[in-house]
Amino acid sequence: MGLNTNVSPMTPMKWLPLSQLALALVSTLSFTLTPVRAEFIQPVAAYASNGEATQDALIDGLGFEDPGVGSPASVHNRTGGEMWSGVGSIKEHVIFDLGKTVSITNVYIWNYSVQDATDVGMKDVEVLVSPDTNITNANFNAIARISLKEGGAEAQVFGVLGTNVRLVKLKGLSNWGQGYTVGLAEVRFASGDVAGNVPTIVLNNPHDGDEIAFGADIAISAAVTDKDGASNLAKVEFYDGSTLLTNRTTTPYIGTLKGAAKGNHELRVMATDKTGKISWITANVFVRELVADRILKIDDTADQGPGLNQIAYTGTWNPAPGGATDPRYNHNDHYESNNNRNDYFEVRFKGVKIDVFATVASHHGTGLASLDGGPTSVVNYKAPQRGEQVFVWGSPILPNREHVLRIRVVGDGVVTADRFDVSVSDKPEVTTATVKEVAATFTSLVVTMEDVAGSVVDPTSVKLTLDGALVAASVLKSAPVTTATHTLATPFQPGSTHALQVVAKDTAGASITNESTFTLPAPFFPPTGLGGPLSTAGKWGFRQIWNAGRADALVSAVGIAIQANKGGFSGKIHDIPVSFVNFGKTSNPGSGGFFPDDQPLPAEQQGLTDNDFVIVARAKVKIPRSGDWTIGVHSDEGFGLRFIGAPFSSVSGAGEWDDNFPEFIVAKNNTADSNTRGVLAKIAAGTYEIEFLSWQRIGAAHYEVYAAQGSFVEDADTDQWQLIGAPGGLEILAGANLTFVHIQKQNDQVIIDFTTPNPDGPHQLLESVDLKTWQPATGAAFQKNGNGLRAVINAVSGEKRFYKVAAL
Repeated sequence: MGLNTNVSPMTPMKWLPLSQLALALVSTLSFTLTPVRAEFIQPVAAYASNGEATQDALIDGLGFEDPGVGSPASVHNRTGGEMWSGVGSIKEHVIFDLGKTVSITNVYIWNYSVQDATDVGMKDVEVLVSPDTNITNANFNAIARISLKEGGAEAQVFGVLGTNVRLVKLKGLSNWGQGYTVGLAEVRFASGDVAGNVPTIVLNNPHDGDEIAFGADIAISAAVTDKDGASNLAKVEFYDGSTLLTNRTTTPYIGTLKGAAKGNHELRVMATDKTGKISWITANVFVRELVADRILKIDDTADQGPGLNQIAYTGTWNPAPGGATDPRYNHNDHYESNNNRNDYFEVRFKGVKIDVFATVASHHGTGLASLDGGPTSVVNYKAPQRGEQVFVWGSPILPNREHVLRIRVVGDGVVTADRFDVSVSDKPEVTTATVKEVAATFTSLVVTMEDVAGSVVDPTSVKLTLDGALVAASVLKSAPVTTATHTLATPFQPGSTHALQVVAKDTAGASITNESTFTLPAPFFPPTGLGGPLSTAGKWGFRQIWNAGRADALVSAVGIAIQANKGGFSGKIHDIPVSFVNFGKTSNPGSGGFFPDDQPLPAEQQGLTDNDFVIVARAKVKIPRSGDWTIGVHSDEGFGLRFIGAPFSSVSGAGEWDDNFPEFIVAKNNTADSNTRGVLAKIAAGTYEIEFLSWQRIGAAHYEVYAAQGSFVEDADTDQWQLIGAPGGLEILAGANLTFVHIQKQNDQVIIDFTTPNPDGPHQLLESVDLKTWQPATGAAFQKNGNGLRAVINAVSGEKRFYKVAAL
């Protein structure tokens, strides 16, 4: 929602309809005002929600080349001590006292620009104004949302329109990075003569931070005044996010939100006068399911311990205390940043439901939640921007008794613990048999139930409903355990999440119901690949991607690589064949890794940025002799490497591997020179494909991929290392782009149709029952099928299988 350009103060402002807020709310008020009287204003005081020690840097002008008031053309230095920063949240705000009441027409912002820390700077900012002088109880109305560029030594200028203004609040909505620090360098304003007044709003209901019961109607009411007279007010609109609920042209200014979905809601009242002047006020509320008599909140620090309604940590969990204005629950949380998959925390509670609220950020990862040792489901702590006390996971309705929630680290980024809301019921405790475990593989589902005291499961009554459909199950009882097994007709997809309902009765006729979700493990890269060019004879296919967002971990780099394959991608891509991967960023190669003579990154000539880029390299390689081979990687930052068709048996150095998907070795987070070696034990001679991905956040950057025959733990263990593709190294062959067209199973025969650029050449069909190990499909035969090939396998029975086709 933005103004047309070249709008004078006397011209009615033509705002975009608020229905477009899903894309941008008052995106930048990009217009030029030419007031009759203008003044460049240096505020007399600044009050930051955090970072009070540096708040005066925003108005003292000491960072200017011409210290003092400055001017719109002033240049700011890059010294951090002459900028403001607040630690604890990216959603900090600063209130500026202009020292007098004026109409403002422009805001001038010099963003945070410390070397290698420009991502601390604000990105999306809401501009709010108030006529009050007391910041403690001032009523602020928003007049614009603006988007700042990252860094820069010069002012960014935004046209805004506010009347009767004494205080101006710049409220941070996002920053350019993932961290919990946000800052600015300097701020100034311009005042001028403006005809008429901007409407003023006081929100009576709801209030920011309210929690509202799911199913209840939400009344939104406000008092709206216009100093130019009530007849000058054109309309008052009520929104839930970008959805218009209703509008009013006369008092009372009341709207109602019916049927609000569970979760966060941004409720907004917007007033527009007949000249197009506009303001709004917002309340962020949380709609939640209230299923019991009250909610008990458990804190990650104050309630630490092994007892009831307490949290206990296993592994390395770091406390992170904050100041009095820190937005985390009780101003603190705990975090695990070692990516150790043996680390977890447990919350012991008594109630019928538990909801998890935590800190999220772009460098955070995922956890696996389970209740009472049951099935695991994914808890996502990753978000494009940092947020505090964000709802990340909720349990289903539980029997009213004691339970244990465990959240284990997956190992793909930071996991946090902050606040746990327990729905407590005063009804009698329920004691029935329980679901103790749900074990899911890609091809089967096993539910284990256990008798409790006098509640004995009737095995004939057990029913499983998977993703809303009743499924067949084989049920066996060996007291006190009852086991129900479902074999899938179609394997689960890696990374997929499924809903399971278990319904049974005990021998006394009492109902036993358990609802849960579970998530299958997922590989680091999609099974279909990352995209990018195929290798050619003697050359890697090499892709560089930039201007596509922040690259700060393996998970975000993979996301950027995948996005680059989609239509409408707005970033930059450069594809080129290269003989080997031994590159260093010319401006800062750092240590350069293991091999000398780093080459410049090819896309540097095409404008590759210093920060936040991703590389993807693909090669079809020939293993000339059977036996042990070791693949080595040096990189800054981390990396992911997939050796398609052969599992790594061990890994050493900074990297790790996942026994669910042993084709991968990875270093998942930002590193300096990360050196890793993965051993391919007893690999058969033949052709295989490599996919390599790395990224650059800030600072140094270099990348190497090399190999040697044998099993080695350290680089120093052999002098036979060679870059893959270099003279003496593993030979690179031309890759083939194979595409599945159709797969079907008829009785015991599997038929797979696929396209291949060389239908007359040799091909191989591999099969796996667990996505861990692959071997040639026995008796597979290939035949021409139109423009492609058909693979036929007979006598397929037993467990379900996965298939992969390779061109030899």
